[in-house]
Amino acid sequence: MSTLHYTAVAAGAIGPHLRLLHPMAGSLSSAARSPAAVALMGLLCVAFMILGVGGGAGFPDVFKTTHANAVVTAGAHSVSAADFRRIFDQQKQRYEEQTKAPVTNEFLVQNGLGEQLLNALAQDQAQSEMLSRAGIDPAPALVDAQIQKLPFAFDRVTGKFSEKQFTQQLASQGLTAREAQTELADELAQRHFLFAVEAGLRTPRIYAALNAIAGLENRDVSYFILDAKSVPQPAPPTDAQLTAFVKAHAAQLMRPETRILSVVRFSASALAPTVKLDPAAVEKEFEFRKDSLSTPETRSIVQIPVKSASDGARLAVALGKGADPAALAKSVGAEPIRYDDKPKSAIADPKLAAIAFSMAPGQVAGPVQGDLGMAVIKVLKVTPGKPATLDAARPAIEAALRQKVARDQAYAQSQKFDDARQGGAGMADAARKVGVSPVTVGPIAANGAGPDGKPNPLLTDKIIKEAFAERQGEESDLIDAGAGEYFAVRVDRVQPPALPSIQEFRPQLAQAYISQTYIQAIRARAEALLARIKSGERIDVVAASAGAKVVHQTGMERIQARQYEALGRDFLESIFSAKAGDAFAAGGSSGVYIAHLDAIRSGDITAMAKVVDPLRTKLTEDYLRDLMESVKAASEATVKVDINKALADQTLGVAAGAAAKGAGTAQ
Repeated sequence: MSTLHYTAVAAGAIGPHLRLLHPMAGSLSSAARSPAAVALMGLLCVAFMILGVGGGAGFPDVFKTTHANAVVTAGAHSVSAADFRRIFDQQKQRYEEQTKAPVTNEFLVQNGLGEQLLNALAQDQAQSEMLSRAGIDPAPALVDAQIQKLPFAFDRVTGKFSEKQFTQQLASQGLTAREAQTELADELAQRHFLFAVEAGLRTPRIYAALNAIAGLENRDVSYFILDAKSVPQPAPPTDAQLTAFVKAHAAQLMRPETRILSVVRFSASALAPTVKLDPAAVEKEFEFRKDSLSTPETRSIVQIPVKSASDGARLAVALGKGADPAALAKSVGAEPIRYDDKPKSAIADPKLAAIAFSMAPGQVAGPVQGDLGMAVIKVLKVTPGKPATLDAARPAIEAALRQKVARDQAYAQSQKFDDARQGGAGMADAARKVGVSPVTVGPIAANGAGPDGKPNPLLTDKIIKEAFAERQGEESDLIDAGAGEYFAVRVDRVQPPALPSIQEFRPQLAQAYISQTYIQAIRARAEALLARIKSGERIDVVAASAGAKVVHQTGMERIQARQYEALGRDFLESIFSAKAGDAFAAGGSSGVYIAHLDAIRSGDITAMAKVVDPLRTKLTEDYLRDLMESVKAASEATVKVDINKALADQTLGVAAGAAAKGAGTAQ
């Protein structure tokens, strides 16, 4: 019956793999969200749409297309099912790393992650489409220049950009070079748009002054607390009361269908720790990979091209005396060429490279004739290479070899098991013939959760999906789950959806009943006391009747709200939103606050003047964040994005409408 709660996922957090732009997330504080601010944001968004990106009467949505294999389509921009699955898997992996427990796709979808990702991607793609229609489209040369700066695209040995390594790395992520170029172009467009907006955006000084006035306003409040002892502890419920409680909360308490399973697994990851390696095999693998594991010597070099020996001799002398390379190069109509921490193979001219890597740090040579021309060179820094050692490389090599051997063993076991099954043996007997025992698991729900609401660490998405595709008493075929993992599953028992049994879950149901009864009692008590204060009775008299003492808090400033955070967010929000003379109640960690706002006073004018400029800078940053979010929202509405929820569910391997079952659980 437990429920996961997720915070909203910003578009940048789940954006494409080559994201260059740091996402602008967050929103204005309640203090900054005035009607004037909302109006300003609206005008900016309207202006943006009018300037050439709209889908209204003046700009028909002629670019709108539909992609058959896309979960999100925004005009010419889309997110494929494969990309969506990859992004979802990344978020799933992060969650599993945080919780140290595996979860199923259905479990996450039911708790809102799928829908959040789709909405974030929809806004992201809509904004890219809007920018394209507005003519913000980076030139291909600019995109190529960005690609050549990507760290993973450089060969570790040569230090040069490697198109082969670039495409291989993209392929490992399921991307093509064209897709990468498209993503980078969209990112550059968003970056340029952000820079342009940021350059011209600054909140008016008068608005910062109004916020300073509100922030330094003083408030006095009197309050007392209704704690846990303010109402009597409810009596333990009777069976009749529990029956009525369960009936009243049937929708929340209904337990889903669960299944008890027998699982046989052949797992390379489980076998790997038991693998014994031949030392000779480890040494052989090291020798094969030694060059790629070594770190080559690198140097920082400055090279000045010259056209004549006389120029070269003159510049060599000046460079040796510490003259500026840029100024020297300019004097002969050239540009200096720098190589910072590059290996020998990264220097374009092989002859100059050979000379540079024979020189001492600080030494100057020239003029020297290279394959590509004459030049003067100076060695600025030398970083010695580091040859690979077997001791340093042993852990990684042994781990890779163990995994390879374990995969072979898991495959061999699975084939013997399958042969036994084909010969007529049942799942359990076939498993025992190869020395593996079936494991009983459950009861588990279709989202992988056990009775405690937590995922079972022994189960994977594929095992659960297969288990819920079989009927009671049926056994699956041998399933290849990839990465050296094989399994077969038997459904031992199916337990249909049912309300919790009072006899079985009495302690939990009784605690829930008592908690609800207690909350209702303290709420009624608080409302009665608050009504007396609102009718004009003094707060200290009301507090005394409840056995509580009044606390008088004076001079509270909104700008210093952190000093009072122990009072709780709800109470602070009530204080700074109430009018003088208002009485109100708010929940807190210590109980229920019953309060009266005694007075509101203007802050010190001198102090206000001091905070206007810092506050103006902060408000500008907040406006920029909100503006970018508003532009995304406006883009989504204008472009009319298509979200293929059915395809998204199918891609994740979850039942259609799985999110609807958990509606209201994601936050």
